[in-house]
Amino acid sequence: MRSIAPWLALALLTVFPVYSQPVETSRELEVQDNWVMFRDNDATRMGWVPDGSGRLFISTMSGKVLVVMNGVVQPTPFISESFSTGHEQEGLLGMAFDPDFANNHYVYFFAAMPGYTLQIFRYTDLGGVGVNRTVIVDGLEAGVLDYDGGGLTFGPDGMLYFGVGMLHSFPVEDVLTSAAGKIHRVLPDGTVPTDNPFYDGAGPNVDSIWARGFCNLHGLVFQPGTGRLWANVSSPRNLQIFSVGPGDHGGWPQYNFSRPTGYVEPVHSYVNHFDEYPFTPTGAVRQSGVTTFTLAEGYDSPMDALWYRKGTRVQIQDVEDPSFNGDFYVTGHPSSMSFTVDQPEPDAMSGGGQLKRWIEGEFVMGGMFYTGTRFPVSYSGNYLFTDFRGMLHRIRFAADGSVAKEDILINTGDASGGFIDVNEGPDGALYVLSYHGGILRVTPVPGGQAVVVSSSDLAIPEGETKTVMVSLAMPPAVDVWVKVAVQGGDGDLSVVEGGSLRFTRENWSVPQFVTLGAAQDADADVEHATFTFTPTQDFPMVTVHARTEEDEVPEEPVNDGGVDGGAQMDAGTAEDAGTVEDAGILGDAGPIEDAGILEDPGAFEDAGTVDDAGSLSDAGTVVDAGTQVDAGSMKDGGSVPVPMEDESSGCSAGASGLPGVLAWWLLAGFVWRPRRARR
Repeated sequence: MRSIAPWLALALLTVFPVYSQPVETSRELEVQDNWVMFRDNDATRMGWVPDGSGRLFISTMSGKVLVVMNGVVQPTPFISESFSTGHEQEGLLGMAFDPDFANNHYVYFFAAMPGYTLQIFRYTDLGGVGVNRTVIVDGLEAGVLDYDGGGLTFGPDGMLYFGVGMLHSFPVEDVLTSAAGKIHRVLPDGTVPTDNPFYDGAGPNVDSIWARGFCNLHGLVFQPGTGRLWANVSSPRNLQIFSVGPGDHGGWPQYNFSRPTGYVEPVHSYVNHFDEYPFTPTGAVRQSGVTTFTLAEGYDSPMDALWYRKGTRVQIQDVEDPSFNGDFYVTGHPSSMSFTVDQPEPDAMSGGGQLKRWIEGEFVMGGMFYTGTRFPVSYSGNYLFTDFRGMLHRIRFAADGSVAKEDILINTGDASGGFIDVNEGPDGALYVLSYHGGILRVTPVPGGQAVVVSSSDLAIPEGETKTVMVSLAMPPAVDVWVKVAVQGGDGDLSVVEGGSLRFTRENWSVPQFVTLGAAQDADADVEHATFTFTPTQDFPMVTVHARTEEDEVPEEPVNDGGVDGGAQMDAGTAEDAGTVEDAGILGDAGPIEDAGILEDPGAFEDAGTVDDAGSLSDAGTVVDAGTQVDAGSMKDGGSVPVPMEDESSGCSAGASGLPGVLAWWLLAGFVWRPRRARR
């Protein structure tokens, strides 16, 4: 790729005016470049192994999964598949850890296979090496030039979700008989749950489809507490982030900006080009601290003000009254051609001027929700995502859950950054993966000593435990003890192990473990508690919120299968009206299950009636691997566009299609000039 860089630069200069793109890092962050460097120049995804080992896995297009320990790449990879990374763009696209990894040690991979097919398979971690390769989903159509998508993650329902892109370099009709342009949902063994929204059994639909109408799905991650799946989607004209529910339709390929009722709108979108748009002669009106800017009608194709969605940062300039000028965030859309921003200034009206929007990326890649405690509290719950142009974005939310502000935290200014994934480490720092073989470590500018806890919100299944990691933000002057205590929870939530931790100048940065548990009880009430991590020195304690995940099902007051023993006799309770024989025809075999009559092992997933075992038709047994999301990684394991993807009227393409890239960029000189030039 690097050998053709001068040709690419020449092609760009011949078709685009030169604009000065700001290159910067947020002042509140410290960035350690090249925290890890490795020779493989085709990284795709990364994830911290959720077992407390401190291992970091990095998948590559060529098929190796590298292992990093303490900032050092280990000599033995986790697995070594073999792929050709030429024009057809085979290779590993996504990675996810099983929610029950602590017990089954499963790691899942999404790959573009030889012969133009997509496959999901898993390995078992045995002594640090992957064994027992098992195909989960097979036979899906694949494309070339990395139109395959590849987003991969587990949901809070224990199901495996994956994204299949449009597969080709041109839009195709969105139909339920094709897997392309869809988000899919299967059980961890690859069988299809019958409650998928488009499941029709023997009918023509691809039963695994969960949501539809998306271009190239590079990133999938569930938002904590909402059950909503966030999808990072690249298309030729728009880079979009959706919050998706079952059965949703994103509108592609019919709609790319505004959509009619019935389609899900993106929560955020941004552009891969410099943009200017003028206002009407009286297009700036400020009243009660809110300014409405009206875009010039007929100036361009009417994509309306939705081009600038809520939370978008825009630069207002050249308005005749200079009090209107500056950088602001869009707060709303009073009409199809106007938007509002907050300006706490006196009421006024003015004309002239325009907005400016810098290039904000090239291809939207992996994302995560920040749940740690190392960064300022303003980062809690924020959505962080990478763009291949070498950018790390941050979305902050309003009280109603809508996007309030979107900023670029790191901007390298061009695709040489190749950012494809972001993840929170055990030490609370952010780690940004580059396609070009490196990882950046990002921490907040030191503002004082702090206790760093790996998670601020936990759901613990009854009878099970969860582990959090604790460290300090900087070396202590004297030894620091951190005491862990619980408040609330009616005794159901407790500190199982690690209630007192000692940190010294030698071990302050090494995570120590605290095990939190949820007791098994007989009720179906969700219990809530807070765990406090209090240091013995004078700096703030940290609070972690926790709740139980109940496994009881309330028993309905119906005949439970026993013989009527009268008012004093319940044939299925502790006063069971029978002895050993009670498990038979008239006996009750338990409080709910009723010896197989009320709880058919295949009642929901048709256990074994269709021998699907990996296609996209329903079959198989019910194997639910847990209820929590992608234990420990807080990220999606999406796909990757190889560097400088081709977007010649489709979704996105790969670096090896360089003739297509050049052709598209040359064409872009006529299509994607700034708006001022497109009258």
